Amino acid sequence: MEGVAVLGSLLFILIILVSCGFEFYELYQVRRELEEGSRSGNHILFPRHHYADLHRRNYYTPSLPGSAGRTFRVKREDQPVRCEVCHQDDCFEVPTGYCTRCDHYTL
Repeated sequence: MEGVAVLGSLLFILIILVSCGFEFYELYQVRRELEEGSRSGNHILFPRHHYADLHRRNYYTPSLPGSAGRTFRVKREDQPVRCEVCHQDDCFEVPTGYCTRCDHYTL
């Protein structure tokens, strides 16, 4: 029985190694084709700066005066549904924002 478990685990590891090898080989081939210019259209791999530019375009907010370049965007403002101290909702009263477990008001 132990031999079957060992063979099964070795087979599993072999399958994982082969699938990862094929995946990395495909990525290598696409990268090489992109560098040679023989591949066009939809690319599987994009350079890192492509994703940084995409993120900057979608999430950029202008900086406020006096914030030294730090920005953030508030997506929504909701009433809290759990305590900010113990992070539990079972003893938290939503209308008042009071937690009976840790005797704390969350505003």
